Amino acid sequence: THLRMILYRLETKDKIVSLGRGTYRKVDIEARTIDWQIADTNKIVPIELPFGIHEYCKIFPKSIIILAGEKQEGKTAFLYETIQLNMSKFIIDLFNSETGPEQMKERFAPLNIPIPAPFNVYERYDNFADVVHPEHLTIIDYLDLNSEVYLVGAEIDAIFRKLTTGVAVIGLQKPPPSVTYTKSGKKEYHSRDLAYGGGFTAKRAVLYISLGGHKLKLLIVKTPKDPKVNPNNMQWSYNFNGTGYFTDIQRFYGDEFE
Repeated sequence: THLRMILYRLETKDKIVSLGRGTYRKVDIEARTIDWQIADTNKIVPIELPFGIHEYCKIFPKSIIILAGEKQEGKTAFLYETIQLNMSKFIIDLFNSETGPEQMKERFAPLNIPIPAPFNVYERYDNFADVVHPEHLTIIDYLDLNSEVYLVGAEIDAIFRKLTTGVAVIGLQKPPPSVTYTKSGKKEYHSRDLAYGGGFTAKRAVLYISLGGHKLKLLIVKTPKDPKVNPNNMQWSYNFNGTGYFTDIQRFYGDEFE
């Protein structure tokens, strides 16, 4: 009874907020001023991306890029190529939950990475925001919360809050394609663009890339580089070479190619 009275008094004085079921949080009155009028709109992060995607979008400091891909559709290849394209320009931290060191070495071998490698590699499985450097280029291969997919959005949000001038490229898993069997054989339908976690995974993304069925799609491009060109829903087709990296890349327009 005494504790309840203390909590009640703290709540009436706006010191705590009830979250229900006897749970409270401390009131947070901090709200940092954003001096947006002195911001430099030309301060674009010169990150390069596979498929030449950087030619279609602006990436500003404190940005989240989401790469959602089906299994064995090139998520790791895309992320490793991103590292290769940018390792001379940024401090890069790769957080790996996908492979062991031997397989990683084999996957990196075709990219001719110098020794010692000019980027950092760490083993990490969760709570990425705790270790993300706010100013670095962070690559996460990949963010997986197993059955608790509803928490993916919260994890991405925590990473976003940690960034200052840095950029995070986050790999996510997409559901497998639906399969039907007809007289002519097996057919796969790659109808879902978003990763496990659905719309929550896109909330913070300035660029959302979807991989599936040997197609890459720009699902969300928040700031196009050319205001006269809308890159949203642009697609490319691709294959893989013998080392598992992209080949035969070309623009895709439904049933027609450029």
